[in-house]
Amino acid sequence: MDGNDAHAEGKQVFRPRRVFAVSMGAAGLMWVAVLVYLFRFEGVPLKTFLSAGFFVLFFAVSVTYYSRTLIVVDARGVTYRGLVRTRWFPFADIRKLDVLPGPVTVYAIRGTGGFVHFTSFFRHHQDLARLLVERAGLSPLHGA
Repeated sequence: MDGNDAHAEGKQVFRPRRVFAVSMGAAGLMWVAVLVYLFRFEGVPLKTFLSAGFFVLFFAVSVTYYSRTLIVVDARGVTYRGLVRTRWFPFADIRKLDVLPGPVTVYAIRGTGGFVHFTSFFRHHQDLARLLVERAGLSPLHGA
């Protein structure tokens, strides 16, 4: 599902917009086609193959990131699942939610055990930020 999915147990799931995974997948497929096409020619320098291979790898990692990343908010706290790690924060441990506005807004959830971040690439990111502020008992966000 895309964006904010409400579950019967009161869980809300926030994900990056699906368009990012789809566009990264399309770009990755294009670079796979370029790499395969390069094999039709003789004398192509190794660095050309390596460059095309780099882009295939880059877009594969990007698709994995956008497909795997999610934030779950339930009655007990926040679970952030990223590319390589999953972190859980009880609401009582969340100390601050930093908001860095710009073309892409970045939100940093700061807890006693570290921090995680999400961006405005998440569907319903403003609702997620408000929910975190409300449940963690933080001071209200301005301009988010």
